[in-house]
Amino acid sequence: MNFALPDINLLAVLPELILLAAAVGVLFFRAPGSNGTALGTALAAVALSVLVTPFLYGDLSGTAFSGAVAKDDAALFFIFLADLAVLVALVLSRNDTMGDGNGEAYYGLLLFALFGMHVMISARDLLVLFLGLEILSLPFYVLTGFHRKRKEGLEGAVKYFLLGSFSSALFLLGMALYYGGAGTTSLGALFSAGQPVFLFAGLAFVTAGLAFKIAAVPFHMWAPDVYEGAPLSVAACISVAPKVAAFAVLLHLGLLYAGSGADFFPWAVAAMAAAGMVVGNLAALRQEGLVRMLAYSGIAQAGYILMGLPLLSPEGHSAIAFYLFVYLVMNLGAFAAAITMAAPGKTGPRIIDLAGLASRRPFLAFAMAVFMVSLAGLPPTGGFFAKFFIFKAAVGAGWLTLVLLAVVMSVVSLFYYLKVIVVMYMRPGEGTEDREVESPFSGALIAFMALVTLATGLLPSPLFHGIQSLFSRIIL
Repeated sequence: MNFALPDINLLAVLPELILLAAAVGVLFFRAPGSNGTALGTALAAVALSVLVTPFLYGDLSGTAFSGAVAKDDAALFFIFLADLAVLVALVLSRNDTMGDGNGEAYYGLLLFALFGMHVMISARDLLVLFLGLEILSLPFYVLTGFHRKRKEGLEGAVKYFLLGSFSSALFLLGMALYYGGAGTTSLGALFSAGQPVFLFAGLAFVTAGLAFKIAAVPFHMWAPDVYEGAPLSVAACISVAPKVAAFAVLLHLGLLYAGSGADFFPWAVAAMAAAGMVVGNLAALRQEGLVRMLAYSGIAQAGYILMGLPLLSPEGHSAIAFYLFVYLVMNLGAFAAAITMAAPGKTGPRIIDLAGLASRRPFLAFAMAVFMVSLAGLPPTGGFFAKFFIFKAAVGAGWLTLVLLAVVMSVVSLFYYLKVIVVMYMRPGEGTEDREVESPFSGALIAFMALVTLATGLLPSPLFHGIQSLFSRIIL
């Protein structure tokens, strides 16, 4: 009997090995009162992953486990974005673990979630993809209800778990149908299996399971309660990091769909994009809480980003990657500003609580205004060009009606984004409770993200062209 050893290639999975070792160490080798050590270990592990990742760029032989895992340049870019999101969440987590005896569990679970994102982004097989999806999901179910005395957190955790389990069941059903149609769980089978009905039906369910992670309509019901109930640093992470991982997979599926000749995928994704823009923006208009407004804003932003998928073209995929980078920076910046104004262990501030902020803390108010303007898609911020590149690619591909709807919904979004700025600058803040920024790191982080948001609006071309070059080298 001949037995071939699988191609392991540990170098290709070095960032994942670093994160896994740190997560196990933080969770299982902890000592009482070691929150600071656990945080330092988590920060060091994520920073080391960020530093190691550039050394893997340009290596198109970056496959492991006999092709089940692949690290092309596009995947490494998404891995960098996921690392960046978790790194920011760790920096902002001090208030969420202060005085809590389970701080080590908090940091260990975040590292495990990031490990799951890495696996998802690199997966070229549905079994590996499902493994990454569950490793990502389970820590976030726990972290959502991390503050056990908060009713909102427990309610959000239960809703997240139940709906997340439903999405996992959809994914498993899709994987079973795919295997029945292709005879393998390898995603590359789309090129060689023809067009059996089972195969494409399976991928439709897989896409639905991934849509849950980006809070795409109609799989968005969990987002507002989870954002509001989770610790704010966890909500900040959930708002962007799982989206990065899920969109990386959806982009890869889009490339495979384009090569297979399937025609249902563009229309299904376009319908989700349109629904997300309408539902997210209209629901955000009615919100009084800042975090809950950002939750519905995230649903709408997912709709805008989804517009790039039906194009099935490198231009659309590059526009999505650019949008994800800008969205990560501006949305995490908005959450960071909300964290500085929230009492430890409490929900985020109401929008009215920002009244008079411009007179009390002008730099924070200016940064928040930059993030709101960018989320609205106005110049001179990165959010303007993020939408511009998406809209331009969609018009070029013939999706004019979808673009017109997106423009109308962008105008609607001005009412709730600019409302935050009006409250900060034009309403007095007498009697409004305020507190100082909890650490110099968070203040510096907010300033840095505001500068990056402005820089991507003033000089978008270098970043966009760099992303385009990454998508010219993809391992299918």
